[in-house]
Amino acid sequence: MFYDNGWPKKEGRMGLFVWRLNRIVGIIHKKTLELSEDDRELPIVWSVMHMYSTMQLAKIVALKRGINPELAALTAVFHDCFTLLTGSTEDHGKNAEKYIREIIDDYNSDLSGELAKISEEEMNRIIYAVSVHSNKKEIVNDSLAELMKDVDSLDGFLHGMTIYPGSSRAKRINNLFKELDLDYQIE
Repeated sequence: MFYDNGWPKKEGRMGLFVWRLNRIVGIIHKKTLELSEDDRELPIVWSVMHMYSTMQLAKIVALKRGINPELAALTAVFHDCFTLLTGSTEDHGKNAEKYIREIIDDYNSDLSGELAKISEEEMNRIIYAVSVHSNKKEIVNDSLAELMKDVDSLDGFLHGMTIYPGSSRAKRINNLFKELDLDYQIE
């Protein structure tokens, strides 16, 4: 249904096919080991925690919506990579492209044949979704970007971020709660 990389064999196993995702997370993890807390707008631990939790939420919402869960999770991993790697939140979605390309290029150039490359089309979809994810008011005609906006909003709420009733974030979260058949609303 969602998987086209041909490895490992799909027959007789359970679990999502997320080996490319896991390799990307490893590359990013190595980069975080070189970071310092000096002059950061957000602590490294927050950025890493948010990366992991949005990654997992993205898989769940993707499965619900019929979107490739690995692509959704990759988008979540990259959505705040600019902030994680530079310490700055300024235009972080739009400024992430350089880092996304660099990390995906590192991944693609270090394959030993067992995993599929991340295609140019997949990379461009990730870059677009990341570039627009911060504007929660605007609805775009891209399922991956909309998923990222929804998941980012929900993750902030789950981590205790103040969400004002009636705000664009609250509307997204409330719609997602309904979609997931959860009896909770921000009012």
